[in-house]
Amino acid sequence: MPLRDVKLPGFITRNLRLKALATGIALVTWVGVVYASNPPESRTVAVHVPQDPASLPGKYLLASPIPDVQVRVSGTRDHVAGFDPNSLRVGVSYRAITTTGVQQLPLHVVNNDSNVSLDQVPGSVTADVDVRDSVNVPVTIVIDATPPTGYVAPVPQQTVTPATVAVVGPQRELSGLTAQVHVNLANQKTNLEGDYRAVLYDRFGRKVNNLEVPNPNVTVSITVSSVTTSRSSAVVPRVAGALPAGRYLAAISSTPLTVVLDGPQDLLNGLDSIATLAIPLQGLTAGDHLLQVKLAPPAGVTAVPDTVTVTLSVAALPTPTPAPTPTPSPTPSPTPSPTPTPTP
Repeated sequence: MPLRDVKLPGFITRNLRLKALATGIALVTWVGVVYASNPPESRTVAVHVPQDPASLPGKYLLASPIPDVQVRVSGTRDHVAGFDPNSLRVGVSYRAITTTGVQQLPLHVVNNDSNVSLDQVPGSVTADVDVRDSVNVPVTIVIDATPPTGYVAPVPQQTVTPATVAVVGPQRELSGLTAQVHVNLANQKTNLEGDYRAVLYDRFGRKVNNLEVPNPNVTVSITVSSVTTSRSSAVVPRVAGALPAGRYLAAISSTPLTVVLDGPQDLLNGLDSIATLAIPLQGLTAGDHLLQVKLAPPAGVTAVPDTVTVTLSVAALPTPTPAPTPTPSPTPSPTPSPTPTPTP
């Protein structure tokens, strides 16, 4: 039956214009309500640009990283808020590189999120291209803190193996480089040997982190030796044991009174005096005794002369004088009583 011959029920055709108008008003109202609760929005997101060195042709590389690109996404508020930048696939036509310098490379961005659309998508990125090269940079030992007082680390006795490290990167950035190994000797009193990591610095003394050092480790050997000096110190005779009963040590002295000590400065700093070997006192008689006695400096220190003459004066204790016997007092005679006179 032809469609024009189909007759609709009366309740549908009755007031058809009015019903169509009401439906239109309802639809507009519904759309307004929906957009009022979830209106359209847009925001700008930063998207990382892939920069795999293997993607660049031949000997070329990026002299500096390509910054993130800014892409604007549009959609409803909920969809824009929930948008994940990882859903974008970004590609750069690195095969278009044929020379060095700053240049524009084609950029492709694919959106895998159908709920949003992309606006203001850049068609290219700026890349600074250079040639990949390598140089050998000498390694320098830098002493951040010197050895303790009394010790030195002479520069001729400082070595590093290997003497250079290979550095790989953009050709224009490989000039004026230095490789340094920093060593702290503040508490080092013996020779030092160990593995250290060489750090790169540019000609202005700034640390360089964007260049490749395939083998940065080196072995550092430093000879640390004590500073030898001399000083004058007083001789202090030392005795041991006890004298026989009835004797005492009246005086003790040495000749010379001082000697010259030679040795490391840190040891000599505290040696205001130097003792002799212990002199035994057992069996010494009263009188003066002249003895040749060796000095006893600490290990690493020598004395000139190393032997002194010690004079010991031994005296006898005086014999105590007995106390005098007191004279007895005379006993007084009794006084006779007077004789009474007879009465006539």
